[in-house]
Amino acid sequence: MTLQEAKSIARHLGLTLRKVRSGHYRVNFRDGNENTAYYRDNLEDAVNTAVEMARIRAGRPPNAEKESQCTEF
Repeated sequence: MTLQEAKSIARHLGLTLRKVRSGHYRVNFRDGNENTAYYRDNLEDAVNTAVEMARIRAGRPPNAEKESQCTEF
């Protein structure tokens, strides 16, 4: 995955993802501050963090499995 692809995923989730001078990746909410930022040392971990942050903000627990859909008769 490229950095641009990762940024696009984060943007779609309402987050920002950028590579900082240290070489780490910073993930944060668009309206977040340093208190809500997470730093990861690899791009895949940064994207996974963005997904988890979006789930939490949406009110879903982290690592929640997709609910099976039931059909009513």
